Amino acid sequence: MTSPVSGAVRRRRADSLARRRQQEASTARERILATADRLFYGNGIQAIGVQRLIEESRVTRVTFYRHFPSKDDLVLAYLEQRKQLARAAVQAIIDRHPGDPRGALHEWGVAFTEDGIVDEYRGCTFVNASAEYGRPDHPVREMAIDQRRWVNATTQALLQAAGHPDPAAATRVLTALRTGYVYSLGLEEDTGWAEQFLAAYDRLIDQRRG
Repeated sequence: MTSPVSGAVRRRRADSLARRRQQEASTARERILATADRLFYGNGIQAIGVQRLIEESRVTRVTFYRHFPSKDDLVLAYLEQRKQLARAAVQAIIDRHPGDPRGALHEWGVAFTEDGIVDEYRGCTFVNASAEYGRPDHPVREMAIDQRRWVNATTQALLQAAGHPDPAAATRVLTALRTGYVYSLGLEEDTGWAEQFLAAYDRLIDQRRG
């Protein structure tokens, strides 16, 4: 494991990377989406209006609405992009550990102590987004639930392959540990947190009957 990264350092690094992606976007749609990603995650979705998105994306209102007929369409595109990046990152970890589910689970935990899965420094993208939409059947909440289910299913499959005695229960605890660590990192400096998080994480992975 490399040296843990504090919440403040991760925030600065993520903002710098987000701004670079915004500048390097080759099309108007990509620029709008990169701008939304930076602003929605860093400030909250409801705090960012369409006019600010238009101004910081450097597009006209007509161009904006041609690509995203409503703000909700842009929110869903933002979450879809984050979902695909997160799933690809996890799959890459699994692919680096063929036949070694325990190693994949450990590396997945380590990823949270370094730069995170998708530049997360103020909590889970999907939990944050779902908290801003109260209607249970809103597409944003449905997407967040779908992502949570995928994370849990992937975790449970790895635990089961590793021979864990109760993969379903362990999955819930591991998911809670990951989520809690990311939120803690956004509120406190990282001294000791990474080591404590990984120690608890690994103890759960290595649990055996009796």
